[in-house]
Amino acid sequence: MQPITLFQLNTLVKETLEQGLPGRYWVQGEISEGRPGYNGHFYGEMVQKDEQSGAIMAKARITCWANTFRQLAQKFQEATGETLRAGLTVMVEVTVSFHQQYGYSLTITNIDPSYTLGDMARRRQEILRQLEKDGILHDNQTLTLPLLTQRIAVISSATAAGYGDFCNQVQNNELGFWFHLQLFPAVMQGSRVPETIIAALEQIAAESDQWDAVVIIRGGGATSDLSDFDSYPLAACIAQMPLPVITGIGHERDETVLDYVAHTHLKTPTAVAAFLIDHLATTAAHIDELSQRITRSVTERLARELQRLVRLASVLPLAFQTVRQRQEHRIETLLSRMQTAHRERQLREQHRLQLMEQRLQSLDPALLLQRGYSMTLADGKLLRDASQVRAGQTLVTRLAKGTLISVVTQQTEIQWNNN
Repeated sequence: MQPITLFQLNTLVKETLEQGLPGRYWVQGEISEGRPGYNGHFYGEMVQKDEQSGAIMAKARITCWANTFRQLAQKFQEATGETLRAGLTVMVEVTVSFHQQYGYSLTITNIDPSYTLGDMARRRQEILRQLEKDGILHDNQTLTLPLLTQRIAVISSATAAGYGDFCNQVQNNELGFWFHLQLFPAVMQGSRVPETIIAALEQIAAESDQWDAVVIIRGGGATSDLSDFDSYPLAACIAQMPLPVITGIGHERDETVLDYVAHTHLKTPTAVAAFLIDHLATTAAHIDELSQRITRSVTERLARELQRLVRLASVLPLAFQTVRQRQEHRIETLLSRMQTAHRERQLREQHRLQLMEQRLQSLDPALLLQRGYSMTLADGKLLRDASQVRAGQTLVTRLAKGTLISVVTQQTEIQWNNN
């Protein structure tokens, strides 16, 4: 067999492809690489991945010539808000070509933006369904925004277009409300969006007692970066934050997954600033209303108490006189009872003394002597028993009239007959 050169073989392949695939084909795939060149042409790579494993099943080099690219890029952005970039799933119309030096490639001649929109929506819905399945989709929305929401943790890029405007609007508000803002820097476009925002959220959650709410703002920039915020890990982190999360990603038309899980979502950073100021103004108005109600209530209460005191002052002298009369009558009654009791006690005591006196008088020895009795004393002691004396002892006998002195000569026991 006559050998051929590689160029000849590639030329054969080129002619075969052009003859076998002469028309245009709509192809679905993901742009894995893509960038406009200095000459305006778009160069990139398209791949197809396995839905289960994510492994690349097919790959092809893609090209879109400058004139066509300008038209398709404008058409695509107007429809989707995105620029043709790596990471997007697209449906493009292509022609198949083969170059002897550069090999197999696809030349883009048209694009269907609705397919990309559908894919973005599908991915977003898949994330939302998973969040709902996990039971955390609305968790952050159940939190209560504090009445005095003044300590704000801000997640943004320090160089973001809307960050400076947000800070200026909040801190220099016309109502003079005080806010404390602290920036937790994060990347707000590109593939590092989810991981850097999650890192900032975790830092805030670790010191959640120092903050009233979290604000995530992007402000300005191209809307083509919205898909960077459609991340399940990021959405799950926001849904489970212990603080209310307010988003202002800076897009007027579309919403990201973050907007569905956040406590409150607004379109722009300035809208977030206005919301915070209005929220505090509503609280201040409520406090003013309560203050006025308290003032009115206290004033009315004081007026009622003053009227009551006036009424009391008018009836107090009469009441005092009535009480005084009652007390005087009570005292008079008590004095009367005491005097009666004293007289009765005095009479009882007098009667008792008279009885005692009569009893004492009945015991007077002189009365006994008058009745014929006598008293005999031995050595000055009253003699009751004959055995108490001895022969020769001198006795003194007292009679009603006079005294006898005798000497004991004999003792005789006498038996008295009680019958």
